[in-house]
Amino acid sequence: MPRRRRFKPLNALATLGAAAHNGFERRAGVGVFLEPWIGRRATDVLWSVVLPVGFVRALTGDERDGPLLAFNAGIAIAGMVVHFVDWPWSRRFGFLPWLDEAEGLTQAQLPYYNALLWAWLAGGAGSVALETRRQDLKFALAGMATGPLLLRSARHHFAWAKEQARRDPKHWSPALLDDERAVA
Repeated sequence: MPRRRRFKPLNALATLGAAAHNGFERRAGVGVFLEPWIGRRATDVLWSVVLPVGFVRALTGDERDGPLLAFNAGIAIAGMVVHFVDWPWSRRFGFLPWLDEAEGLTQAQLPYYNALLWAWLAGGAGSVALETRRQDLKFALAGMATGPLLLRSARHHFAWAKEQARRDPKHWSPALLDDERAVA
């Protein structure tokens, strides 16, 4: 019996959100997730393979992909929320949390960064709510449960990125050097 195809556009949006997040941070000169441990080239290879595969699976996958896509949606939620735990934010339009600073980004970059974070969350939360089968919800919860690990990683990453900016300022965001916040 042929497997039923599962078109999950919101999960595809969550994957695009992760890709946009990584691309934005790479372009801004603040590094990407896992870079402190595996290096720049390895993270470029990793994310240039994993994210497109996830995107294609969200658009053309079958029922077997349900657990992995649910986990991806959960990580999208956790990844976005982590940013609001450690960075100062305020409310826009009276209700929308909006980062006031983050990760060595400039004030000019923050509106775009906030928009992509919200798209990432919308994809993840929408996928969990509307595209995830009941039996796969445990995988979405497992993805969300990565939040504390992602937070710890983000704190380490920021301290590492600041050190990299001190060592090689031409390849890193100058805003990293301006930020005198204490890092846990």
